[in-house]
Amino acid sequence: MKGIPFYGKGDFNWVATQSEFSNGIAIKMLPLSDLSRPQVVNIDQFDAELKELTTTFKKGVRIGGIKINSTFKDKDGNPETIIGKFDSFKIDRKNKNIRAYILDELTNKLVEVYPQTLSRLNESLSRTSSNRAKTFLEFVI
Repeated sequence: MKGIPFYGKGDFNWVATQSEFSNGIAIKMLPLSDLSRPQVVNIDQFDAELKELTTTFKKGVRIGGIKINSTFKDKDGNPETIIGKFDSFKIDRKNKNIRAYILDELTNKLVEVYPQTLSRLNESLSRTSSNRAKTFLEFVI
């Protein structure tokens, strides 16, 4: 292989390597890239937000969120917070709309929540145990 002029380096668009499956060599053709005109890639804000949400929240993760339209049903305007396991996102790319669903622990029903209000919960396994995570004030005092 040492006698091959394009051994191990990108001469034109060819690369030669030793084959993993046989005693011969493998010659691969690499795609040529045009660097004369760099293209600007515009990332859509909707796609960036969607990617962030889908990487942060996986199915079955324990999270909390505010129930849809719960601020309008209460007289005082206090929103209803739902705590449960994350179920899914419903994505409407045409209208750029994201809907999030949580499986409520208390009623075992699927509840729609605002995607902006989703937050992961950091809790210990036993709530009554002395080994539970301390609040900020308990930690400071």
